Amino acid sequence: MTSTLGGLTVTLGKKLKQSDDFLKAKHNLLTQFDGIDDLVTDEKKLSAKDRQAIEHHILQLRATIARTLWSNEFYIGRSLLDDYILHTAKNGGGDVPARVIAGLAAAGADRPGFVLYPLTGFGMEMPRIFAKDSKLRSEAVFKRAGFAVSTQSNSFDAAVASIERMARGLGVKQRIDKSDFRHFAYTAKWFGKNPLMLVRITSFTGDMYENQFVYSLKIRVAAANLLMLHSLSQEAVGPLDRHRNSSFVNNFETLDIAHYLIGEAIRGRPMSTRRVPMNVSQLELAKLSDVAATLSTSALATSRMRRFAPKVTQALNTVERGYFRHVNLATHSKPENRLYRRLLTALDWFRQSFSARANEAEAIVALAVAFETLLTDQYAPAIAERLRRRIGICMKGVPGLASYQASVLAIYYARSSIVHTGEPDHAIDIHRGQVAFTRCFCAIAERLTTWTPTSNNAMGDLLGDVT
Repeated sequence: MTSTLGGLTVTLGKKLKQSDDFLKAKHNLLTQFDGIDDLVTDEKKLSAKDRQAIEHHILQLRATIARTLWSNEFYIGRSLLDDYILHTAKNGGGDVPARVIAGLAAAGADRPGFVLYPLTGFGMEMPRIFAKDSKLRSEAVFKRAGFAVSTQSNSFDAAVASIERMARGLGVKQRIDKSDFRHFAYTAKWFGKNPLMLVRITSFTGDMYENQFVYSLKIRVAAANLLMLHSLSQEAVGPLDRHRNSSFVNNFETLDIAHYLIGEAIRGRPMSTRRVPMNVSQLELAKLSDVAATLSTSALATSRMRRFAPKVTQALNTVERGYFRHVNLATHSKPENRLYRRLLTALDWFRQSFSARANEAEAIVALAVAFETLLTDQYAPAIAERLRRRIGICMKGVPGLASYQASVLAIYYARSSIVHTGEPDHAIDIHRGQVAFTRCFCAIAERLTTWTPTSNNAMGDLLGDVT
């Protein structure tokens, strides 16, 4: 990622140069309008032909500028870009993209803010009663991954203090106005009651929902990161006693989740915070917030987890960037579009296998679907053998490989039993399967950097297993 907004450049190809030249020639006409809304609703100042042409060329430049900014994780909303382009073009002189980016940099549009979202089912290990000098904390900051989490506080003041600490830990420097949160907490029943996830993001918007696709992607990936770390640490230390798990202690969390909070770091003032309704169904909201994981800051500090955590973060960042580029930005590579859609869908099914509200059968089905989505390209006979073989490729050299393969196959066959009889026909070690998914996902993401797209058999080609 480019470190500074001012360092970005936009190359003007033939079509973009035509758009830039057209707006340059029309700058006198554009001076009649105060903003983009004024332009698009005008019926008197411009001819229909001129207005349509101006709108077309603004959209052409906006698409290219947005692609450049968003690819470098500066999420400036479309409505703001339209106004920036119009005001820049009004001044004449051409070279609109470069001047728009320079204007955004001068305005401080590279200052990071955050998305704050409530979680359900999430907990952290608590110190024993009267324990001294414990390394356990009620917050965890994952700076490289760009997110932080905290337990429920059941206190407005404690929740705000936790948010401030998490934001500072992620490099968000803008002062947070406590009064904004107080106003927000009146209508957001989850504020203070639920565990919180704070995701660092550089986002500025003019309309309510224009960047929501970015926020939901970031939250999905951060939630998967938590669950992968949970599965890896649980494999090492075993499940946590519920009396030392914050999700079972003094917990009044709610599923009444209809909003999230956006913090935008506008220069010269405290963090601008806004409550935004989630423009998705209640079921999607429940799934997005459902992160039934338990973390221990003590376990995260072990050499094993310090070794695994960067690999998990790198793998998820690779897939997030690929998804954003080939799905959200819609490049012309259909194989990559399809592959990244499958990878993120596999992550969603993986998350569902941890759901606090799922029974064992539902968790088994979700994890089986996650593996099939991750490791196969389409339905074909002998899926079980293909899964076993491809797990072996992904986890080559991992101690206990055969037992991981056996666990995944047991999950796959139990899924078939559930589909036909409503329940598994044998005991399942789902936790070992979740670890296997995590390891396979990381191995696949590592191979993506050298992958050449193919049309029909992307995963087989990626793993060197085309049979």
